[in-house]
Amino acid sequence: MNQSRFMNAHKEEKLMFERTSKCFPILLLAVLTTALSIQGALGSDKSPEWKPGSHNNVVNATDDWLPGLPTGEIFCSEGIIDLTNPLVPVCPPGSTIEFRNVAGYSIQHADEPLLAGLMTYVSNGSLGAFDFAGPVWGTWTLETEACDGSWEGTWSGYRSFVPGQSNPMDSFLPPPGFGGVWIGSLDLRGSGDGECLERLHVKGVEIITTLTPMPIPYEMILPCDLVGCLPEGVSSARVLGPWRP
Repeated sequence: MNQSRFMNAHKEEKLMFERTSKCFPILLLAVLTTALSIQGALGSDKSPEWKPGSHNNVVNATDDWLPGLPTGEIFCSEGIIDLTNPLVPVCPPGSTIEFRNVAGYSIQHADEPLLAGLMTYVSNGSLGAFDFAGPVWGTWTLETEACDGSWEGTWSGYRSFVPGQSNPMDSFLPPPGFGGVWIGSLDLRGSGDGECLERLHVKGVEIITTLTPMPIPYEMILPCDLVGCLPEGVSSARVLGPWRP
C-alpha cells in the first residue's frame, strides 16, 4: 500500500470538507448532533471489563466514501430488477431489493491515527421496494496510517428513510421527489493485526447518510458545490486493549 498516496488523498479530502462545510446546513447539523449522541451511547471512558492501564479510548471519526462503480450483485427477491434510473432501482411491489457483496472504498479521518486510513467495505442489504429501507450488514478492513497494521471487522444495522430532511437531489428523483434522506444506523466490531495493533479490539457505532435510494457517494451524483459533499459516515468507537487477567 502506497502510504504517501493515501496521505495526499487524506489531505485533499480535508480540503474538500472545509470548502463544502457551509453547504447542506440541515444535514450537517443532523450529522454533528448524531456524532455527539452516539459518543454518549458508548458510555464513560472507564469500563469495568478492562483492567486499569489497558488502551480504552473513545475515537471520533468521519467516513468519506470514494467515488467509483461498486462491484457485487443487486437483484429483486422476486421478479426482474429495473435499473433504467441507476439511482432508483425498481422491483415489483411486495418484493425486496437485495444487495450482496457490494464493495467500495473510503478515507476515514479520525482523531486517533490508529483508526485513520483507507477503508474497504463490503455491503449486503435487503431493502423494501417502496421506501428502500431495511437491514444491512457486511465487513470492513482499514489500512491504518499510524503503522504497519490493519483492522478487520464486521458491521450490521438498519437503513431507514427520514422524511423532512433537506435533500438537494429531490428535483432529480422521480416526481414529486422523496422529501427526505436515508440514514443507516450501524454497530461496528473489529480487531487489529500487525505492528501497534496486535491484540487491540474496537467496537462502536456509525451513522451513514445518503441522498438517493441507491446508496452511493455524493461525488457520483452532482458537483460538490451543488450537493455539499460531506462525509457519508460519522462514527464513535472505543479502542479496547488486550485483556489482562
